[in-house]
Amino acid sequence: KKRPEPLPVRIVNPTSAEQEYLRPALRGALLTALQQNKSFSEDGLLLFELGKVYLPKVGDLPDEPDMLCGVIYGKRNTRWWQGEGAKVDFFDAKGVIEGLLNRLSINAHFEKSADTGLHPVVQAAVIAGDTQIGVVGELHPAIAGHFEVPETVYLFELSIPALLPHLGQKEYKPIGKFPATIRDIALILDAGVANKQVLDIFKGFSLITSVTLFDVYTGDQIPAGKKQLAYRLTFQSPNRTFTDEEVNKIQQQILKKLASELGAALRG
Repeated sequence: KKRPEPLPVRIVNPTSAEQEYLRPALRGALLTALQQNKSFSEDGLLLFELGKVYLPKVGDLPDEPDMLCGVIYGKRNTRWWQGEGAKVDFFDAKGVIEGLLNRLSINAHFEKSADTGLHPVVQAAVIAGDTQIGVVGELHPAIAGHFEVPETVYLFELSIPALLPHLGQKEYKPIGKFPATIRDIALILDAGVANKQVLDIFKGFSLITSVTLFDVYTGDQIPAGKKQLAYRLTFQSPNRTFTDEEVNKIQQQILKKLASELGAALRG
């Protein structure tokens, strides 16, 4: 039998019934702000809050960890997203997390999660080392309905105490003097292969300076039990310009390693 969640911390002398308890999470306040502001924007909304939450402890003062929480809603805004008119999706929210952690030099990856406040399928835990430091995903439809939000909302959350031990040292490199070569590749993989497994192989090639996952697809054109992951690879040398032949050779080495270790095939 599942144990009930502990009640939030009650204030001894609350100023109103609405402020009787200290908040155990930032989500409620952000979703309320989204509900109140969505009618004032024709484009998308990106709201965030960094602040303390209050978690009860038996016989002691509550824990007061700092949390970062954000919500994304509506259409992509060209001021901070590429593309105009399209609605935001899971990868927009995931990209916010990836960009922030990259700035903090935190090496993190994403795994399956089971946050009851998020859509049971469209969500992922944010993992640094062996520690979960956050979560990202689509808001559960029942909760979205409670806040009277008619469109899909995406939410991300990071625990600052869990994140701090993983802060890395930032290493700066000179801006490349030689032009980069960009290649897009689409891979057919078993459905159970994680994006991180593919990225780990890409990271083994020092001349790949950037990797972006820009499409995930399963459907009629993909065999059962398989999925397509499409990546944009940036090749750049610090001391010369690559020829197409050299890039082709490196790409063939990458594909060979992907095939041998993950069973990946290049989609024709």
